[in-house]
Amino acid sequence: MSNDITKSNVGHTIFKTTGVRHKYPLIDLVKKQVTCVVVYQENTYMTVIVDVKNDTVSIQGNVDELGGLAMSKDDYIDMFKHQAKLFVDNNVSDPDKYFDELIRNQTSN
Repeated sequence: MSNDITKSNVGHTIFKTTGVRHKYPLIDLVKKQVTCVVVYQENTYMTVIVDVKNDTVSIQGNVDELGGLAMSKDDYIDMFKHQAKLFVDNNVSDPDKYFDELIRNQTSN
């Protein structure tokens, strides 16, 4: 009889929303600028304006007081820069509509 013990690689992850949201209230495709905000309990904690054309970022506010509820400031800025470029490169003025369409196309294939 063998005494070999096999470790299981099976597990699960539970995702729970923190209530921290990010929004894109203004996308100016002509100026190639995207305004991004981090919101928690209807309060805006950080506003980031990404100028894709000039490769600059303007930041107002901070997410530090959100502690473990939010990503780091640098992570938000990195995400916003990538999203802004995606929106400008793909002429996206309505992110919700854009992502809904992506999901619809994925589920219909």
